[in-house]
Amino acid sequence: MPQQTKEPGMAIAPPKFGGEILRARKDAGLSLDELARRSGVSKSILSQIERDSTNPTIATVWRICAALERTPESFFRSGDEERSGVALLSSNATPEIQSEDGRCRLRILGAIETVERVQWYEFLAEAGGTLVSSAHGAGSVEHLTVISGTLSVVANGDIKTAGPGETLRYATAHGDHVIRNNDTQPARALMVCVL
Repeated sequence: MPQQTKEPGMAIAPPKFGGEILRARKDAGLSLDELARRSGVSKSILSQIERDSTNPTIATVWRICAALERTPESFFRSGDEERSGVALLSSNATPEIQSEDGRCRLRILGAIETVERVQWYEFLAEAGGTLVSSAHGAGSVEHLTVISGTLSVVANGDIKTAGPGETLRYATAHGDHVIRNNDTQPARALMVCVL
């Protein structure tokens, strides 16, 4: 992905991945109408995403991926990644997706080659931010290590809160699970999902 420059005090723009979704849709032989029908995402939103003129939520990306039978990470892969030596991804080239409420961000740190076994993210939550996720499949477990702030997890009928240096581990095979920042300060964590 092309590098983006950041001026002091300016937010980094999210990476562009609409072209990857467009290619995947065409490779699957689907029209915009058919992808809209399969994903439950409107044709106009899909068109905006393919043109990189909107920043979709996690839920929207998830629906599109499910309809195309692809993982979210596969749309953020750089075509010129090195297969040997040391690969460097700049911070503005790291793919990022947003929660439905717009207050949580997941920066995708994991490599595409490991996505079927393990996924890892930097999780950032503004005050009051909530991320609701669906079940990930049999045997899956998430590990959430809080770096700053406090985060609560609701999973499997239980709720626990963790602060800096603490880790919450929870099975994600059955039902929704929720990560919430109930504090007045932002929170940051590393999340690893073992599938």
